[in-house]
Amino acid sequence: MKRTVFILALLTLLPTFMSAQQKEEPLYRHEWRFGLSGLPAIDALIHGRFHDHEPYDVDIDHAYESYGGPRRMLGLLSAEYSINRSKRFTFAVGGYVNCIWNRVNDYAGRRTGTEIGLSLHVIPTARYKYVSKPAFSAYGSIGLGAMVGYEDGEFFALPTFQIIPIGITFGRKVYGFAEYGAGFTYLGGSVGIGYRF
Repeated sequence: MKRTVFILALLTLLPTFMSAQQKEEPLYRHEWRFGLSGLPAIDALIHGRFHDHEPYDVDIDHAYESYGGPRRMLGLLSAEYSINRSKRFTFAVGGYVNCIWNRVNDYAGRRTGTEIGLSLHVIPTARYKYVSKPAFSAYGSIGLGAMVGYEDGEFFALPTFQIIPIGITFGRKVYGFAEYGAGFTYLGGSVGIGYRF
């Protein structure tokens, strides 16, 4: 009976002890980050719908249509504000913007204009630091948000998400970061600089 009471008391106190360990005050409470991310996954899929007929298409229905030249993307530029709840847990809201453009030619190959696509992703994120040192941290994060976009005169909105299994920061008040992630927002790496205060 004494063993059962001891185990129950230990199990009752364990969450309190664990939360006290995790609630260590962070060195800095707030952060700003600015970065450039990898392949904009959903943007590449959505904006792949630009006109892509080749000139002098053998199909007579398309013979005199305009067609698009190569599509180009600026890449995802990001800005993020973070609140460090403890040394381990951070909550952040990030915004990512991308610009896509496409030259439009007439059936004879003369430039007639430009098609433009824009997207804005807003993603609240929860981040957990595996390693939390004053000048170095390693972390993972997950975020779920929304994307709004504009393509050829039309607006649209979609849900989006981003998972970052591994990210690192190096530096103290001003720091650099590098991440590897996957999601609708981007695939691949992200790098940038941040400021803690």
